[in-house]
Formats: sequence, structure tokens, C-alpha cells
Amino acid sequence: MISNKTVFILIGPKGSGKSHVGTVLKKYFGIPFLNVDQLGLENIPKSKLLGEDLIIEGFHLEEAKIAEILQTEDSVAFEATGSHAYFYVVLDRLRSSYAIKLIRVSAPLDKCRERMASRDPTKNIPVSSKLIQSINERALMVRLPWDLELDNSVDISERAILEAFQSKFYSFKIQFSI
Repeated sequence: MISNKTVFILIGPKGSGKSHVGTVLKKYFGIPFLNVDQLGLENIPKSKLLGEDLIIEGFHLEEAKIAEILQTEDSVAFEATGSHAYFYVVLDRLRSSYAIKLIRVSAPLDKCRERMASRDPTKNIPVSSKLIQSINERALMVRLPWDLELDNSVDISERAILEAFQSKFYSFKIQFSI
């Protein structure tokens, strides 16, 4: 049975702007945003797992946090690259319990690399540039039935994010003071 709770999944390459979109949704629509890098950074020092097992543990933590948030909220947004096979296991489980909205956030890989290079490394799970390249190449190949697609090639504005999101998911108009 699917609840009336909604999970917005922001999917795209690392550096495409998923966290930016999630932050905007939280700021203007009050949708809690689960930053998976932050969740991972908190878990890694506590975990006894490595490699693939650590990644899968991270997915389980995301699922648990989503369920926890949805106990008190009507919706939640989280980010994913969609590049790992286990993501689809989680997606199927989430679909069995919640309404899922898939939002594609895209940007050219060179722009993603640029953004990743300028980030505060203490706020992101440390991975090599070679691994980021591999993840991003796989993320570009993700094909899902998108509910919304956002092109963040040239740093999409908050207003554009809000208007696109509102036109797809909300019937009311919000006043922009951006």
C-alpha cells in the first residue's frame, strides 16, 4: 500500500546541482532535504565496513532516515547519482511505500568537474577524481521516467527551480522575493 507521502529524488551526476536544488526546495517549500554526503560523512567513522558493503550500508541509512522524516512530514527530497545498482533496489522499495517523483538534474561533465573542484572537501565524501568521472559517466546514462528535468548547465536560478517545480507538483502560486 502506498501512503500519501512523497519522496522527491534528485538524480544526476556529482556536481550537477542536486544539493542546490534540494536546498532551494527546503528553503521555499519547506521540503526536508536529506544530504546523503552529510549522512555518509557521519557514518563512515562509525562503520566497520569497507567498499561495497559500506556503500550498501549507506543506502540502508538513507532509507531509514527517509522513513524517519516521513513519520512527521508529508514529503522529503534526497539526492542520488543513480550510478550504483543498489540504488534501484532502494528505489523499488521506496516505490512500494511512497509516491515517488523523479527529478533529473543535469549539467555537462566539464561543468560538474569544475563545481566538484571548487567544493569544500570536508563537506563531501572523499573520492578520487577518477572515481567521480566514472560515477558521472554512469549517471549520464541513467534513463528513468522523469517527472521533471532541470538543466543546470549555467547555474539555474532559484526562481527557475521554483517555477519548474511548482508548475509540475503544486497548483498554488507562491510569491517570489528572490
